[in-house]
Amino acid sequence: MIHGVSSNKRSFHPVGFSTGLNVVLAERTDTSTQQDTRNGLGKSTLMDIIDFCLGSDGKRLRIDPLEDWAFTLEITLMENRVKVTRSIADHNKIFIDGPTEGWIEQPDEDEETGDHVFHLKRWRVFLGWALFGLASSYDVYKYKPSFRSLISYYLRTGMDAYIDPFKQCRNQKTWDTQLHIAYLLGLNWELASKWQDLKDQVEALNALDKAVKTGAIEDALGTVGELEAERVRLEAQIERELASLNNFRVHPQYKDIQEQANQLTSNIHELVNQNVTDRRRLTRYEISVSEEQPPSDTEIESLYEETGLVFSDSVRRTLADAKEFHRKIVENRKSFLETEISRLKDQIQQRDQRIEALTEQRAELMTILNTHGALEEMTALQERHVETKQELERVISRISNIKDIASRKRKISRNKSELATVAEQDHEQRREIWSSAVRIFDDNIQYLYSSPGRLVIDISDTGYKYNIEVERSGSEGIGKMKVFSFDLMLLQFLKAQNNKIDFLVHDSILFDGVDSRQRALALQRAAEIAQEYGIQYICALNSDMVPSEDFHEDFDFNRYVKLRLTDREPSGSLLGIQFER
Repeated sequence: MIHGVSSNKRSFHPVGFSTGLNVVLAERTDTSTQQDTRNGLGKSTLMDIIDFCLGSDGKRLRIDPLEDWAFTLEITLMENRVKVTRSIADHNKIFIDGPTEGWIEQPDEDEETGDHVFHLKRWRVFLGWALFGLASSYDVYKYKPSFRSLISYYLRTGMDAYIDPFKQCRNQKTWDTQLHIAYLLGLNWELASKWQDLKDQVEALNALDKAVKTGAIEDALGTVGELEAERVRLEAQIERELASLNNFRVHPQYKDIQEQANQLTSNIHELVNQNVTDRRRLTRYEISVSEEQPPSDTEIESLYEETGLVFSDSVRRTLADAKEFHRKIVENRKSFLETEISRLKDQIQQRDQRIEALTEQRAELMTILNTHGALEEMTALQERHVETKQELERVISRISNIKDIASRKRKISRNKSELATVAEQDHEQRREIWSSAVRIFDDNIQYLYSSPGRLVIDISDTGYKYNIEVERSGSEGIGKMKVFSFDLMLLQFLKAQNNKIDFLVHDSILFDGVDSRQRALALQRAAEIAQEYGIQYICALNSDMVPSEDFHEDFDFNRYVKLRLTDREPSGSLLGIQFER
């Protein structure tokens, strides 16, 4: 039970609450709009303050104008009425004033001041136990109920919290919704946790599968069939490489022999080239010898006689000498050519013999090279063999991974079906519990609209699915009243289950766009149920939202108003001050 809210600042308007309906009423007199940058009257701020004292992050309060503010929430927890104080400046500490007997978590004692203090994390753990019975044994689960998610269905803050009955914020994750609604409705929340574990496994497998198929993983492309074909090819290649290694003989002087063979080849080529050149020269010399003939004695005289010239005896003797000289030259040239021919033949023959010897020597070396190998070659062959085996191992690993992914997907699919079967059986066994929540919700909707309202709980392979069906559903107002009926049902339901939480807090956002008659019925229903169950309903309203003409004659709205705020002057707001946001 929340008894009141106060602050360390005198300008703050403290407010007290009691069992039943509690209304914070805001009266607007000027023309300010929601787009104004000034702080408002404080209805939503009051909700934020209560939430802040109950362990929220308080982001909307942690602003410079409120830096030196502290807020106190007076509340009964586990039959102990205490004052809970939390400051904006030191928001990780929660000061407790009052008895704490029987609490599973005890505050620490400040050595200097003697104050009893909870640090934020332990404060949330304690509130989870005190208001919802959360146990520390839940820590074995990756996904487990948390106090902050549960309390957000009983104290909705922000506009997004009033859109969907099953969500207390717009971006609430599916598992969070499934698990916490299951906890509140008495379903098996552990099954919701297991569903999310399976979803995580599927997501991880899908990411891996996508990486394999798109090639994000190195050398990961290929179907199982393609990889199996590659595996066969690599296995055959390994066999060939292994055979080559087994037959490989290393010659210690392989490199030297290889260099000798190369040098012999070079020498042979050089000798062959020299023979080619000499044979061409030999051919020319042999042709010259066969064609070389000295001129006849009368050739020159006949030539001159034809021209009409007559030589004297002295001239004739000179010509005779010239002819003799020429004959000698021809004989000498022929003798020289014959000598050269003989020499060339000898050289060619010697080279041929040298070529033959070198060729035989090279053949011996090539035989060694053909039957042996160098150590470097064997090392290279071994390295290639190792690389081939590694590639085979990668292919085998990829085949195994792909098959494993497929196998795990099938297993997860079976586990989902089995989990759904278990959930259906569990759902049936808990019928008496959850059907009570369904009946309460229908009663609340019938009170507002005189039409059935169905709280639907379905089970599929992906987990719990929740829905609300109202015959007159469609408008924003009906959507907001679904939230009201659902939240009020949760309070009624948990109170009937002997749970400790006994308050529900709604901002004026809940009543925006709601028909006047339904606003009146909702407030009357809240007052009626709160009185019947001994619980507390706190809400904020703008004065122009009060459906005075639609209340029952015996319903005195003003008796439920605990605080009136006004914008006539800054002091009329909750904080009593005005500042720019």
